[in-house]
Formats: sequence, C-alpha cells, structure tokens
Amino acid sequence: MNIVLPFLSVVIGALLVFIGLTKSQKRLRLLLAFSGAFLLSTTITSLLPEIFTHANSSISYWILAGIVVQVVLENISKGAEHGHIHIHKSSKLPWAMVLGLSLHAFIEGFPIHNHAQLLWAIVVHKLPIAMLLTAALWQTKTSMRLRIAFLIGFALMTPLGSYLNATTEFLQPYAIQITALVAGVTLHISTTILFESAENHRFNTSKIIVILFGLGLAALLH
Repeated sequence: MNIVLPFLSVVIGALLVFIGLTKSQKRLRLLLAFSGAFLLSTTITSLLPEIFTHANSSISYWILAGIVVQVVLENISKGAEHGHIHIHKSSKLPWAMVLGLSLHAFIEGFPIHNHAQLLWAIVVHKLPIAMLLTAALWQTKTSMRLRIAFLIGFALMTPLGSYLNATTEFLQPYAIQITALVAGVTLHISTTILFESAENHRFNTSKIIVILFGLGLAALLH
C-alpha cells in the first residue's frame, strides 16, 4: 500500500486535470488547504508523540534539520510543494522545479512504511500538488513524452523512498532520526500551506470549515 497509494494519488490528480476539474481555482485552494490541515494534524498527533516517546530531547535537532532541508528544497522548486506552480504557455520545462519536487517526494516517502497515518496524509497532500503540476506542465512547450515521463517519475519518488528505507540495512538504526527529519519537512510544508491559503491574511468561512475538517479528521483517524 505504501508503494501503490502515493503513485495512484499522482495518477488520480493528473486524471482530474484531464477531465477538467482544475478549472475552479477556489476548489483547488480549498483542497490544498484541506491537505495542509490533514498533514499538520497527522504530524502533531501521530509523528511527534512517537518521536519523543522513542528518543531524548536531542531528537529536536533532527526536526529542525528537516525544516532547514525543506527551506533548501523550496529554494530549488520555488515553493511548488505547497502550490506555488506558475508556468506560462511559452515556458520550457523548469528543471529546477522538477528536481526540487522530486527530492521532496523522495524524502517524505522514507518513513511511511512504518506509519500508515503518514501514508494517508502524504496521499492527500500529493493530490492537489499533482493536479497543479499536471496543469502547469501541459502549458509548457515540452513534448508529450517528456511531460508524461516527468509525471511518472514524480509519482515514483515517494514509493522509491519508502522502498529504499525499508530495504537498506544501514538506514535501519536511524529510523527515528529519519522520521524526525520528515516531521520537520511536513511541519514546514503544512504550516506554509495554511498560512498561504489565507488571501490577504484572512480566512473565509469555507476555508475555515475545510481546515477544521482536515485537522479533525486526521486527529480522529489517529
């Protein structure tokens, strides 16, 4: 499941674009806000308690390292992980964004083979990102083959990270550190999504409801 579901999330996101469900920017923003809330709630209610139960206070530095890693990745991808994907019809494929998104997807897949709740949070998070990415890629001047190849590659990154972490022996002793690192990544992304989903620093009623639903649903599933 940890290999199939993240891949399917990207495929479903792409299909939703092709059948025209990304025309409403308001709905996309609401879906993005829901995914951010769900990811934040999962990180706080599931990942952080487990991390501090099995490690001492020094594990906090791994969480901080995860935040730093995500800041670096966002400088590469220009914030594509939380919905900042803007490509004009005359643009060529932005390789920096491709690299940043792929590295992010790879890293976030590392701990999910041991964390079913994080798996679902990442699946929910990847859906609107895949929709925005697909819509943006189909505005570029790149070939159809290259667009499809990138989408498939992006879809495979999270399962690849999970597979390598589960099968690489020298990584096993560092499982809790890896989880803490990813928790820092997800904390940064989820809070950024929520803050940026507020237009003019204000939340409208629909976004408040969606965010509360995402926070509550993830907490109930814990």
